[in-house]
Amino acid sequence: MKKIVLCLTIVALLVAANASAENFTVGVGPVGNIFVVDTRPELNPGIGGQFFFDYRWSPQISTQFSVIVTTQNGKGISSGDDSIIFFGIPSIDLKYYLMSNESHWDPYLMVGVGFYLVSEGSQNNGSQGVGIGANAGLGCDYFLSEKWSVGASGSFRSIGLITSTTGSNNGTAVFPFTMTGYVGFHF
Repeated sequence: MKKIVLCLTIVALLVAANASAENFTVGVGPVGNIFVVDTRPELNPGIGGQFFFDYRWSPQISTQFSVIVTTQNGKGISSGDDSIIFFGIPSIDLKYYLMSNESHWDPYLMVGVGFYLVSEGSQNNGSQGVGIGANAGLGCDYFLSEKWSVGASGSFRSIGLITSTTGSNNGTAVFPFTMTGYVGFHF
């Protein structure tokens, strides 16, 4: 997993050295997580935001670096454990654009990896954790002009978390389906 992240980063940096300015995008928007499998901590859907930087190094391929933050409340066995914060810092996605023609619509498929943190909630019960995960999803950009776009995406994430460095039960996994909307500025 570390090798994939390192390779994606090196490729993005090498290509960026020869980049023309119109291939860069910065964006911001809302994020929502729905947890499709109940694990510990058991979480309700939550909302938050994202910031991203994208470099499109060919007409059909780009690399996106994102920071995602959402707030979740506990449910079920984690009921009452509120204000749990879910971080994706950073999430790195490789995007493949399906259409190479000039159009306002720009659909894509994406795969990626990320480093994730889950904070301790309002109860001190070991809900915090750190780990890595992988994701796969799809999305679409709509260009309002040459410089501005809006878009939406959905991705399924599979994240392994280390919740403690002591004891025999020190790990868990979370499986959020992440939905994003965003506004992007291209330069």
